[in-house]
Amino acid sequence: MTVSLLFRRRMLLVCAALLIAVAIVVALGVIPPVQVATFPGATPERAVPAFWVAIGLNFIAAAILVCIAIWSKGRSWISTSVLVVIGLVALFLGIALTDAFFAFRAAGPSMQTVSMLLFFCAAADFLAGALVVTTAFLRPKKT
Repeated sequence: MTVSLLFRRRMLLVCAALLIAVAIVVALGVIPPVQVATFPGATPERAVPAFWVAIGLNFIAAAILVCIAIWSKGRSWISTSVLVVIGLVALFLGIALTDAFFAFRAAGPSMQTVSMLLFFCAAADFLAGALVVTTAFLRPKKT
C-alpha cells in the first residue's frame, strides 16, 4: 500500500498534537486537583512528580515526531526505529495514565473529573502510539 509523503507527515503531526494536548490537559486539569487531594490514602507528593514526568515525556515525544515529520523523506532504519520507540513510549504512557485513572476513580466523587480526564488522556496516548507505529511502516523505503 502506497501512501503519500504528505499524508504520513500529517499523521505524525496529528500524533504530536495529541501528545501535546495530553500534556496540557494533565498539567492544567489533573495536577491542580491532585495537589489538594484530601481523600483517605491520597499521596499527592508521589503522584504529582509522576504526572510531571509523563508531561515531559509527552512533550519530548511530540518534539521528536515534529522533527521527523519535517526532515524525514523516506523510511530509513533509523527513522523507523525512532518512530517505533516513540510509539511504544506513548503506549506505556497510556498504561501509566490508565493506572492513575483507576486509582483516582476509586477515590470517590471528589476526583471524578480528574479520573475522566485521565481516561481520555490515556485513550489519546494509546491512539497516538498506535498511529505512530502504523505510520512508521507506511512510509516507503528510502532508495
